[in-house]
Amino acid sequence: MRGFPLLIAFVALVGCGSSPPTRFYALDAVKPVEVRSGPASVKPVKVNAVHVPPLLDRRAMVRRESGHQVDISSQDRWGASFAEMTRDVLTEDLQNRLPPGVVVPPNAPAPGNARGLVVDILSFMPNGAGHVVLACDWSLLEGAPPHPVLMRTMHLSQPAGDTPASQAEAMSGLLGKLADEIAAALSAAGGSGESPK
Repeated sequence: MRGFPLLIAFVALVGCGSSPPTRFYALDAVKPVEVRSGPASVKPVKVNAVHVPPLLDRRAMVRRESGHQVDISSQDRWGASFAEMTRDVLTEDLQNRLPPGVVVPPNAPAPGNARGLVVDILSFMPNGAGHVVLACDWSLLEGAPPHPVLMRTMHLSQPAGDTPASQAEAMSGLLGKLADEIAAALSAAGGSGESPK
């Protein structure tokens, strides 16, 4: 009996030593298709929030399997809060696509005339058919109290491999495409923030 605790400790150490390693991944900004100069009067904009559904609001990477099943990985994880990482990367993507000084950094104070950008993600994961799908709504807010002056619904997809690294790469690419669409809409609306007729 005296050696029993040592045996338990040894078994625990062996079990820990055989566990697969945890791998961490990150989303990255991607190069723009076009850098827009925009009108001189364009107002600053800040990505106020990116809302993600509870299924994705976790560090573990999520993949949709066949039927109604999803795989929540126990080894492949995001290196930061998924919602905050998505917001930061989208901000960087927009900074790379709009004139300097237009997009306010996430943790910087916004000037009084800044507009707010809110993104509501409905789905953002591999779909089990070799593609990553991004379905979301985004709104441009202005005024006090803030009210929407521009709203869009997006459904984007991109081929992806079956590895976590390829999933992260495809998701980064989709955020770049979303930034392309937002930058184009903001440039078309100009400084007014109103949707073009």
